[in-house]
Amino acid sequence: MAQLRAVKAETGATGHGDGATGHGGARPGAGRKPKALRYASELAAAEEKIMSALPAAIDSLIASANCGDVAAAKYLLDRAFGRIKEQTLPPSEDTTLPYDESDLERDEKVKAFADSCATW
Repeated sequence: MAQLRAVKAETGATGHGDGATGHGGARPGAGRKPKALRYASELAAAEEKIMSALPAAIDSLIASANCGDVAAAKYLLDRAFGRIKEQTLPPSEDTTLPYDESDLERDEKVKAFADSCATW
């Protein structure tokens, strides 16, 4: 019995000599890999597919909003300007971005397109 106590005193409680407690622990490479690593190639492929379809989806959403789809218009406005409760200033008082001639021309084209959609 005295010899066993001497061995435990020399090597630690478990007899491993490294101060381990005997309750296991994480070893390098042990356990499951995170899902982001396990499915990295699938996630990259899905992201590429979404990114390539995004311009067409946005164009379709804008066309729908211009032709009177209120839900599409609301979605676009919320994404572009933030929801009303998130804004610190009303759009009429927000002077951070100047409104110039090119913006006016674009808005006139959008209005003309919307008017042409209304005649359908």
